[in-house]
This record gives sequence, C-alpha cells and structure tokens, in this order.
Amino acid sequence: MKKLYLVTGATGHLGTCLTAELLRRGEHVRVLVRPGRKALAPHGAQAVDGDVAREETLAPFFDRTGFDSVTLLHCAALVTIASREDRRVWDVNVNGTENVMRLARQAGVERVVYVSSVHAIPERPHGETICEVNDFSPHLVHGQYARSKAAAAQRALDHAREGLNVSIVHPSGIIGPGDHSRRNHMVRTIQAMASGRIPVSMEGGYDFVDVRDVVDGILACEERGRAGECYILSGHYVKVRELLSAVCRIKGRRASRLELPHGLVRRIAPIAERLSLLTGDRAPLLTPYSVYTLHTNGRFSHEKASQFLGYRPRAIAESIRDTL
Repeated sequence: MKKLYLVTGATGHLGTCLTAELLRRGEHVRVLVRPGRKALAPHGAQAVDGDVAREETLAPFFDRTGFDSVTLLHCAALVTIASREDRRVWDVNVNGTENVMRLARQAGVERVVYVSSVHAIPERPHGETICEVNDFSPHLVHGQYARSKAAAAQRALDHAREGLNVSIVHPSGIIGPGDHSRRNHMVRTIQAMASGRIPVSMEGGYDFVDVRDVVDGILACEERGRAGECYILSGHYVKVRELLSAVCRIKGRRASRLELPHGLVRRIAPIAERLSLLTGDRAPLLTPYSVYTLHTNGRFSHEKASQFLGYRPRAIAESIRDTL
C-alpha cells in the first residue's frame, strides 16, 4: 500500500524536524509552502505552493492520485507573543485549520493529527496540574495566540465528531535543535542567554519540551491516538533562573545571581517591546504576554500521552545542550 504524508507548516521549527524524520523513515512526504518559498522546503519532500488561509490554493496539496492512503499532519500556525492584534493569526490558525480539516474530509484523508498548543487549554490555579480537556473556548484563555489555538482546536474536534479521523496534540514550549529559520521564540531566548544579551534572570518559568520528542509524539499519535482525543506533549517545568544557569554552565561561565522581580519586569515589558519594534525587530523576546506566560501555572501532565502513545520526553539538560 502506497502512503502519502501531507505536512503543513513544514518550514517552521517543528515542521522541518517532523518532515526530516518522515523522510528518514523512507516515507512519501508532500509539504505545503507559501508561494515563493519552495527553496525553504525540506530537501527530499515534494513542495506544493499554497496558503492554508486561502482554500482555493489547496487543491494540489490534497491531490491523492497514485496513493492508497493519506495522512495529514497539520502543523501550520502563526505563533506570536506580540501585544498588537494581528488578523493573520486568526486567519492562519483558525480559518486555516477549518480549511484543511474540511478539505481532508472531502479528499477522504484517512488520518489527521492537528498540532495545537497547551495555550489552548484553560489555565488552572497554581498548585494544580493541567490535563487534557474535552472542549475549547477562546473566551477561557488569555492572549491572541491562545484564543486562536483554542478556537482551532474546537474546530478540529467538531470535525472529529462529524466523522474525520483526527486527533489533537498539545506541545508545551518547544526547544531543541533544527530551528534553521531562527523564528522560534524560546530558541532565540536561549541563544540570547548564551551570547550574554540576557545576562540576568527573572521570576517565573514554564514547561519546555524537545522538538524531537514532539515529533515522536505526533507520529505515535498518528499510529495509536484515538479520533476526537487530545494528548498533551509536555516536557519539564523549568524556572528562568534554572534555564539561564544551565545555558551558562554549558558555555563555561558563571550565571548571574540577580533575579528581577515579576512586578518590575511587568512594568519594563511594554517599553522593551516598543523599543524592539522601533529598532526594526519584529519578533521581540520580551513582551507583556511573554512575562504573563512565565508567571502562569506551567504544570502540564503528559500522563495520558505516556500511557496511550508511549510518549517519553528526554532530560531537559540534553535539550538545552542540543539547542545550543
């Protein structure tokens, strides 16, 4: 039986690593790239022009001629921590997800895995562990990215309830090697720590997961996940000061003991974001939303993924080392 994998978002950090793993396994892979960006497509994959937000461009991507079975791995998303609302975030993350789910049903795609985010899951008070939920609402989460991922996850679940064989995975903050585009916010943060541009830490932390573990989790979900079910692919909760110390240790220098209090960083963040934009940096590292996230409950459970998918995240020290 000849099988085809369709991958959206294949030029991003996760999509690049996912496509590379599929190609390593000898699979047939077709990736969707925005017009004029075929040169960025992973070598060895068939690249097709298209835009998930424009349904009329997607027919060639879903053409299954010559293949007995088709699996869609939907990774495409606009990730943002910016304060300014951007209509493209909703267009890509929500409308784009609706488009590919609807066309997957029309094309008779046998299996779909939608890559959501832990940000789509409603927050819980500190001290409680966050697990999977059965429904999503943009009104229960904070920030434009989280709202868009919650709305998109609900669209995916609605299609599952209408017969599409789709499961959802929720990665936490992705780090790890392979970010050739240098667009991953956390990878850029680790790089800034390594270069000394972030010399001190701040209060707070989050859950970080290795991109290679997320790839393994997606492919395990494709094989063993159940339609309409969600699986958290988290890693390890790390405080900012622990992350900075680990980076400095790998670089052979001592980390500063100075830790900026949350209240101070919260006041600095809007100014830092504006200054970054004024200097031409369209992807600032410090924004009010990034500070907010680092102070929320980041305790996510991957017990369900471990039990049903065999998911096992590697040690965080290995991920930090390999990121660098």
